[in-house]
Amino acid sequence: MVAELTALRDQIDEVDKALLGLLAKRLELVAEVGEVKSKYGLPIYVPEREAAMLASRREEAAALGVPPDLIEDVLRRVMRESYSSENDKGFKTLCPNLRPVVIVGGGGQMGRLFEKMLTLSGYRVRILEKEDWPRATEIVADAGMVIVSVPIHTTAETIARLPSLPADCILVDLASIKAEPLQAMLAAHNGPVLGLHPMFGPDSGSLAKQVVVYCDGRQPEAYQWFLEQIQVWGARLHRISAVEHDQNMAFIQALRHFATFAYGLHLAEENVRLEQLLALSSPIYRLELAMVAGCLPRIRSSMPTLLCRRRVTWR
Repeated sequence: MVAELTALRDQIDEVDKALLGLLAKRLELVAEVGEVKSKYGLPIYVPEREAAMLASRREEAAALGVPPDLIEDVLRRVMRESYSSENDKGFKTLCPNLRPVVIVGGGGQMGRLFEKMLTLSGYRVRILEKEDWPRATEIVADAGMVIVSVPIHTTAETIARLPSLPADCILVDLASIKAEPLQAMLAAHNGPVLGLHPMFGPDSGSLAKQVVVYCDGRQPEAYQWFLEQIQVWGARLHRISAVEHDQNMAFIQALRHFATFAYGLHLAEENVRLEQLLALSSPIYRLELAMVAGCLPRIRSSMPTLLCRRRVTWR
């Protein structure tokens, strides 16, 4: 019996090795696909292609007696790795004549992500941090785009503090509220203005399948290429007015963050034994606890501002 089991396990090991070889070959092909997409400015995520491919593989799996859900789970994980691999190949520069991009707050996580994506796309990027403000006029003097990526409660103040920008410079903000920053940008700059809200965390690494909300400010024709560049990065764009955006964020972000904050605070006050709680928890509940642990420091710092901004909406 032991010999028979060993023989079967050896066969399984050989099949697993063959799978590794196939995965390695697939990643090689993905790298070539990434180079072609980069060359022609094609987005790394094409939902129609992915949906059609998954549907075909599910049918083929069923015909072979393989659970369709299993092959879809495997392929989705493989595709996630593929998107990351394509991301590293770089992207086509859709606006090759753009002057340097300045990211205000570029030392933060979201600022670093945009610096990475812009650099991978062939743009020159400068960073303006707190210690650089004495040189701010010099840094933005020839900027083709300025992206403000600072905490919510300092966004409007930072925008108002910006030196005079070139007339054709595109002014962009990344705050998770839009009405106030958009008005601040329109007041501070007479040129193109765009409000962006990346609906994902800065640790995502890739923008494939991520949602980026945008609010038109002024001269949308001047920044249309940037929206297309974001799509090339793999993101899905959603256009909305600043007022509607903030109304929706009251439910999508503020209430969710408040619930997470309240949950974490209650656990802390009750002095629960987290090890025991985790041992007794289902996978979904453990995931919820992980979200509380990961988000609480960031939520604590932004919660007063978030609630203050939403209070007007709730009235």
